[in-house]
Amino acid sequence: MTRPEQTGNREHDLFFSKWIRKKLPDSYTGYRCYDIDFVLWHKELKQIMFIELKSYNKQVKSDQYLILSKLDKWIKKGIDEDWTYKGLHLIEFEQFNFENGKVFLNREEITEEELIEFLTF
Repeated sequence: MTRPEQTGNREHDLFFSKWIRKKLPDSYTGYRCYDIDFVLWHKELKQIMFIELKSYNKQVKSDQYLILSKLDKWIKKGIDEDWTYKGLHLIEFEQFNFENGKVFLNREEITEEELIEFLTF
């Protein structure tokens, strides 16, 4: 069974993000920081994929798109031979879930059932 969410408090999730913004070089210096929303992997099948999630029709910013594209390319180039890289994918919610708007996978509208099938190894 998947372990349940632990914090229940978004403030805990934001601590390190705030710390980075306060303590590390400013983005005007060229220094950048982005999180990867989800890493889905199957231990026995040796398959892995990365998910970037956007809600409320927010767009991937150009710098984030640049580094995500590079990560995708680099992983495709160098993943271990016994592993399968299933790619880096963008999931976008019109609002924030399946009940209150459309959902898109890699910019194509998709149903919840289709997304479950896609994400299941």
